[in-house]
Order: sequence, then structure tokens, then C-alpha cells
Amino acid sequence: MKRSALLLSLLLIGQPALADGGGIHPATIELSNLLPPPPAAGSAAAQHDLQVVLETQKTRTDTDMAAAKADTDRSVFRFADALGLSVQASALPKTAAFFTRTAELDKQLVKDAKNYWQHPRPAVVSSEVHPLAKEKPNDWSYPSGHSTFGYTTAVLLANMVPEKRAAIFARADVYAEHRIVMGAHFPSDVEAGHLAGTVIATEIMQDPSWQQDYAAARVELRKALGLPAVSSMIVSDQKKATASSQH
Repeated sequence: MKRSALLLSLLLIGQPALADGGGIHPATIELSNLLPPPPAAGSAAAQHDLQVVLETQKTRTDTDMAAAKADTDRSVFRFADALGLSVQASALPKTAAFFTRTAELDKQLVKDAKNYWQHPRPAVVSSEVHPLAKEKPNDWSYPSGHSTFGYTTAVLLANMVPEKRAAIFARADVYAEHRIVMGAHFPSDVEAGHLAGTVIATEIMQDPSWQQDYAAARVELRKALGLPAVSSMIVSDQKKATASSQH
């Protein structure tokens, strides 16, 4: 966890270099330049990765497996429980459209990174791994695409609905860990997804071309949750910032 926090802080510090002209464009993010490489084959880190997958496989219950399979759906509405959201997805078209766009961006960025490293999945590394679903041929392991989407989504949702921040990030952790339960990814894949998702979400929130869709989704989502258009937490932070600048 400390390693993730340190790496993330270094990645975010370096983000201004990604700016192009008047705005930041997420499509220019190259995860292969931002993330650490996956553990080398045969290294102690790689052996630990595999051991965690095998131990998780031994202890996963029917309930764990059912939940992990459900979380293969790459949808913002997998976070409905964390948000306390009870309306149907069809009632939130702007929210659905924004996160569908997010998922598409994530997929492309992660695909490029996976093709760069070509890190094999757990079942390829060891015949002792029995995944709960068959992956596509040449769909590499590092970083985890679902974990990336989960944390991209969590950062965006937490900024839309800061009142639910703790529950949102707790749900993202479970969503990502389910990739290990599935036998589809190593812990290092999930950790890389955490870093990648946070960087991508940060870029999205700074990119002018995303602002209109982001704002529309936030308003729609907060209304569905019965919350005011602007969070009192944000107003409070703004007041503190103003007061501080006056001293």
C-alpha cells in the first residue's frame, strides 16, 4: 500500500508534462511510460504474485465466485450499492453515457499497455490456476483492465458524490480484488490498475473536452440520490480555501 501511494504521488506530480496546448488530453496518456514494469518471470515478486492467486483460489467460496463473476460487468452501476442508488440504469442516461465513454478510453489505454508488456495471465504461468472464465487469446495480464476501470470510476464518482467517498473506494477495492478471485489477474496487475485508473481519472477531470459530460452526469446522479446540486463538502472546502488566501 505504501508503495502504491508513493508511485501514485510521483505519477501525478508528473502529469503537467502531458498537457498539449490549452488543455489536457487523456488520449495522449501512455501507461507504459507511467507505470512500473510487471514482476520479471522467476523473480521473488512474481512467485509471490502466483502464490496469492493460488491461495485465493483455495479459499474462494461460492458466494465469492458469484460476486466476482457479476463484477466482470464493466459498468458504473456495479457501484450502485456503494452509492445507495436504487433507480434503474435507464433513468440515468447521462451518467451511463459518461461512464461508457470512460470505459472505452480505459480499454484503449490499457490495451496499448498490455501489448507493450505482454505479461502472461496466471493460468498461462501455472497449470494450477483454474480461472472462472476463459480469456481471449493474447489478452495480456498487466495492467488489469477491470481494475483500471474500477478505480477510474471510483475517483470520478468520489468527486461527483464526495459524501459517499469512503464507500465508493471500498467498493472499488472489492471490484478489483475480484479479478484475483476470478483467477484472471495477479495482485501486481490490480495494483497497476489502481495507479492507472487514478491517473486517467485525474486527466479526465482536467480535460476541457470532458467537462460538459462530467458536469451533466454529476447533476443527474446527485439528483437521483436526493442530494443538492453542489455538495456541502465542496462548498466548505471552497470557503476554507478563500479564507486561507486572505491571510
